[in-house]
Amino acid sequence: MILLAVTVHSLSPGAVLLAFAAGSVSFVSPCVLPLVPVYLSYISGVGVERLAGERDRVLAVALAFVTGFSTVFVLLGAAFGGVGGLLLQYRHGFVLVAGVFLIVSGLVVAGALRLPGPHLAVTPRAGGLARAFVTGAAVSIGWTPCVGYVLGGILMLAGTRQSAPSGALLLLVYSAGLGVPFVLAALAFGWMTRRLAALRRHYRVVQMVAGGLLAVSGVLLVTGLFDQLSRRLPGASLFNL
Repeated sequence: MILLAVTVHSLSPGAVLLAFAAGSVSFVSPCVLPLVPVYLSYISGVGVERLAGERDRVLAVALAFVTGFSTVFVLLGAAFGGVGGLLLQYRHGFVLVAGVFLIVSGLVVAGALRLPGPHLAVTPRAGGLARAFVTGAAVSIGWTPCVGYVLGGILMLAGTRQSAPSGALLLLVYSAGLGVPFVLAALAFGWMTRRLAALRRHYRVVQMVAGGLLAVSGVLLVTGLFDQLSRRLPGASLFNL
């Protein structure tokens, strides 16, 4: 409990919100959102046309898949947080690099910069929970060309938290932002498909808004305004108990 209290204390509400938002933005990136049915089909062995009728099976492997990439991200967060703790004198540098990464990621998400995305075979391959977990861990690396700058910004932000537990928790929040929509898609595929279809119809607007938010967050980090605004958020006092 003491460790958890110290960990939460070292995370500002702004950092938590930014990490979750960054995960959600990663989900709507070109190499994730359009391929959600493909990912679910691939790890479950269920054809895309039958995903809605195999909810229990698809949900189980989706949870394993999310756990796989979350494990990799949390370990990376712990590593960056631990390194940041050893390099306290360079905290300002971590913040600046995090801001630059987020600015660049905003441009990528908005479509101003274009990077290649990963390729995934569309043939379903049922392999159980273990294969889904391993696939999630592997895909977390394969997504790098598309979401790498977003992830890089959050990892550098984790470095400013100055401890492995705090960095791990920040990346767990990021993973939740990315993973919750996957679980929702598995839980209610038909409903989620309709929502994703509506989202894709306005995808350009979504990209520009999401990219703009990331870029603005990066500018706030670079200018030092991020922490000031974070301390004014409702509930900020809870992080200072």
